[in-house]
Amino acid sequence: MPASKKRSPTLLLLAVVCGCLAAAPAAPAASRWVAAGEGLRAAVEESGEILVESQPRRGEGLLAFARRLTGSTEAVASIRAANGGREALLTGRWYRVPYRALTDETQIGVVRAVFGSDCLGPHGWVHHVEGPMAATSLWRVAEWFTGSGENFARLRAFNAMEDEGLRPGDRLVVPAELLPAAFRRGRADCPEAAATGELDYERDGEGGYGVYRLKRGEALYSSVVVRFTGLTTAADVNALAAEIATLNRIPDVTDIAAGRPIRIPFEHLLPEYLPADHPRRLAYERDLSASEGYENTVLARDLSGITVVLDAGHGGEDPGNTSGGLWESIYVYDVMLRTKELLERTTGATVVPTTRDGEAFRLPERDVLPPSRNHAVLTSPPYRILDAVTGVHLRWYLANSALARAMAAQGDPRKVVFLSIHAESLHPSLRGAMAYIPAASLTGGRFGKSDPVFASRSEVRERPMVEFSLEQRRQSEGLSRELGERILDAFVDQGLAVHTNKPLRDKIVRHRKPPFVPAVLRYNAVPAKVLVEICNLNNPQDRSLIQTRRFRQQVAEALVAALVEYYGDAAAPPVPVVAAAAR
Repeated sequence: MPASKKRSPTLLLLAVVCGCLAAAPAAPAASRWVAAGEGLRAAVEESGEILVESQPRRGEGLLAFARRLTGSTEAVASIRAANGGREALLTGRWYRVPYRALTDETQIGVVRAVFGSDCLGPHGWVHHVEGPMAATSLWRVAEWFTGSGENFARLRAFNAMEDEGLRPGDRLVVPAELLPAAFRRGRADCPEAAATGELDYERDGEGGYGVYRLKRGEALYSSVVVRFTGLTTAADVNALAAEIATLNRIPDVTDIAAGRPIRIPFEHLLPEYLPADHPRRLAYERDLSASEGYENTVLARDLSGITVVLDAGHGGEDPGNTSGGLWESIYVYDVMLRTKELLERTTGATVVPTTRDGEAFRLPERDVLPPSRNHAVLTSPPYRILDAVTGVHLRWYLANSALARAMAAQGDPRKVVFLSIHAESLHPSLRGAMAYIPAASLTGGRFGKSDPVFASRSEVRERPMVEFSLEQRRQSEGLSRELGERILDAFVDQGLAVHTNKPLRDKIVRHRKPPFVPAVLRYNAVPAKVLVEICNLNNPQDRSLIQTRRFRQQVAEALVAALVEYYGDAAAPPVPVVAAAAR
């Protein structure tokens, strides 16, 4: 070989090293890596990809490494590929792990480390566009927090943005229904200004106010009244919007300039939107903290040994909401039948329906359903629903009787759940499911009915009066909240819409009336109980959907999946059971 073609060993070594470096993926500058946990670091490439690297523990091979970080060994191939095909891991070295393969909990830790100003608010994940790792497009933010960049349009609509571009200082909310379940299960931890949508506070001689600056494209109805006050019905929302417009000297609610400060009196704000030291907010947070100490720890494979009390709202002479000519009672009864059929066919649960249309349970296989007034509450003897109030009260008496029978057989009240299925009639701009649970602070006192129509039912005679201790009420709120969260998660998993603003609520708010808990929940002794509003009949899209068998079957599947999940995953230590006996 000619001398000019010869290479020294040193040059050969340099060539190999340079070749390896050229083939390796570009890494961000060392200053951009942030610690994301023990032996874990993360950064964002200029392209917007989230990079995650971890160091193996002593003696940890590729399988164990993958299992620890991703929860399974299915990601072994992708981890191997991300690290140049390496099989053997060396202690002290950093190895790439695909962000999407990480467990949900690890992903949360990574994004909290990378985006230090981000937090969980009452309506979703609050993301701040700032720092060297800031995103440049909504598509990338949608990828990071929802798993799909195609959700960018929904982010744009929710945040009332004119385009997909992002600028430093922008603040985005990723709505709860788009987030992975693990992101939604945590408690809201945003600083007050971020958690409340950047509300400021001021006072004058008339009282205190929350002040919100309207963004482009936002409406007084949905972005102020519904969001901050908890009102949802069309009459309530429209009435308060008119009051707030008058207070703020707004002549036309359809033509409000972006950035216009809107004052909202404290008396109308939900407690979580009040100043941190406000007595009503402090009481709300105290009650919430007390109920969070209770979690379901009962495991039941395929719901064996579980009793599910299923209630379809209204019925008989009470059609419920009739928006667009539909009878709420007919369509929610159909959902109840589908849920009952699924539970009995696919699980070991005992199903106790509270009502029946006619002499037998018949599931009509049609989209649009005919009206019926033949519903009866299945007490002993049955009560044909002639009076709505009587029908409601007999349902919780029936549920309490079912609980007593189940406890005699199983001995644990947590093995009984109660679901009441309804369809709301809200402001037309709102759509999707909501869930109501009983607030411990609103379920005190002693209550019972003694009229002849009640005294003639054996379920009423079993336990004519109910009264629950504070501990029982807190336990019920905590267990019901967990079940409600499972239901809303299941709706999202089924691709069903969920109400954007606070879909899980512990009370109903009606304008100029004290908040209240529906009687079917308030006097119900079943510990875990949820009233599910599956859609908004006043919304044209929701109204069209409920008139299809496919939608109603999806709702039933979501409810069953939620029950299976509720009884299938209990990692918390056992919590002492509070007996549901009358005091």
